[in-house]
Amino acid sequence: MIRLEADGQVKGIEIRPGDVFATRNPMCLGRMINAVQRFWSRDGKSKYSHAGIIVNEEGETFEALWKIQRSDLYKYTGEEIIFARCIEVPSQEIDLALKRLIVQHTGQRYPWWRIPMHLFPPLAKLSIIKRPVCSELVAKYEHLLGIRHGQWAGTNPDTLSDEWIRWKWFEVLGEGSLI
Repeated sequence: MIRLEADGQVKGIEIRPGDVFATRNPMCLGRMINAVQRFWSRDGKSKYSHAGIIVNEEGETFEALWKIQRSDLYKYTGEEIIFARCIEVPSQEIDLALKRLIVQHTGQRYPWWRIPMHLFPPLAKLSIIKRPVCSELVAKYEHLLGIRHGQWAGTNPDTLSDEWIRWKWFEVLGEGSLI
């Protein structure tokens, strides 16, 4: 069980393989990502600048960091985070999609050259080399689940978190600071 603090309240959340998350990076890169996302956002807001997928109940994650790899959720302790779960897809399909994504992308280098393309979102959709940034990795996972169209390139963390809050496919498990 992980714990979140929001509005002075602590909430425990049971995470499962296939759950997704987005975090707010308070560093310079995170603030720049949020500024660009805010500019292009339909609601004029942007809170989260990184996204990933939960691999197991212990908090192992699959993310695009320096390379696409497994990592540890608890490195985000103290940061704002949102967790969501796809509620319309059977767990066997979630496991298959997650395994397929891990096999296909583990060890790939982070596609830094694609970040400037996100300054103008239509450019970010053009990618000959299908190596995803963090949010595109999550969007591709959602595509493998059958709940997102095939155009995962160009998706950003703000779009993902907005969709998790609004789409019928998802339940927001919690939002707050990871403790």
